[in-house]
Amino acid sequence: MLGIIKLRLLRLRDDYVVFIFLTLMAFGLTAVFGVSFNTYRPAVLVVDEDKSDYSETFINELKINKEFNFEDSDMKNAAAYVEEDKVLAALIIYEGFEAGIKDGEKVSFGVIKIKDDTLILALEKTVSGIALKMAGAAKIADIASDFIHAEKPAVPRKDIRDSSYRNVMEAWKYKRPMEVASYVAETGMDRSYDGLKHSMIGFSLFFSMYTMVFGIGTILSDKQYKTWQRMLISPVSRASILGGSMIVAYIVGVIQISVLIIGGKYLLGIDWGSSIMGILMVAGSFVFTVTSMGLLLSGVVKTRGQLSSIAPVVLTSTSMLGGCMWPLEIVNSKPLLLLAELTPQKWAMQGMESIASKGMGFEAAIFPTIVLLIMGILFFAAGVKTVKFE
Repeated sequence: MLGIIKLRLLRLRDDYVVFIFLTLMAFGLTAVFGVSFNTYRPAVLVVDEDKSDYSETFINELKINKEFNFEDSDMKNAAAYVEEDKVLAALIIYEGFEAGIKDGEKVSFGVIKIKDDTLILALEKTVSGIALKMAGAAKIADIASDFIHAEKPAVPRKDIRDSSYRNVMEAWKYKRPMEVASYVAETGMDRSYDGLKHSMIGFSLFFSMYTMVFGIGTILSDKQYKTWQRMLISPVSRASILGGSMIVAYIVGVIQISVLIIGGKYLLGIDWGSSIMGILMVAGSFVFTVTSMGLLLSGVVKTRGQLSSIAPVVLTSTSMLGGCMWPLEIVNSKPLLLLAELTPQKWAMQGMESIASKGMGFEAAIFPTIVLLIMGILFFAAGVKTVKFE
């Protein structure tokens, strides 16, 4: 087996450029997508048909919000931009907004949109929250103006009310009616999301899979150049031939994914959480599973060219299903979520994100690791059956 391992390691000299290229691609795409996800603020156009002091105050409150980028517009441009999908949506403040707030009546808004998603729901929640705050301030101003005017009839009620309203709205900037303290509980149910960490984990898994699959796929090159047949007739057991190939592919995969994890920490400043051992354990089991998957693919196809054709399709599709490209929390389709359970990427993402993003400890890596090892054993058994020793 040592001779097979040495042979495989010597052949890596021809593939080191691909190894470096895939590693740099993972870092590059992580930096681009991770930063974009964390700084992305959907654009929302605001059409003010009321043209009042209250609508101006409402728009100013909207623009303080950090989740959306609110911009003033007119109805024609707003409709055109939404239709062309240049902005997320357009918000219409109907005429009578000020009167509705003052009188405590129901206030309605218009939303121009081309689809419903979680961002639209968040926008509606933001708008309703600000409107309720303004309505509450108006109610307080009414009560204050009635009381003060009863004590000092000479002071105009309108002046008292306007001053009270401004004071209440101003107070919101410095003093909140409640404070919320948050703590991370190790329940496994936290749904916090960090775009940079998700991208780092997802792209690390995705690009390292190519190295693992094509690493074990060298047995197809051996068959093409008749090296496989010469090894079979040599005094080396089949287990040694296959075991040596698997070990080298596994070592290369571990090295690459370790470089990505360590590089993510020191180059991109990613905090991998409280249990780096849990992260490495999940990563190690993932490498075994994907290497075994590569063995299965190498047994199904006949040539290296066929592997080069089918591997990107399999790896990309399963990575998309498994949540490497986007968080599975935004997926609502039950069939897709069911298929995700069958991919090793999903379990690797779950284990690593639970530790890196959700504040959990080593215990979060145990179950995903067990699932990955079971998958790896099944892939390996199927791969051994399909690889032809001839």
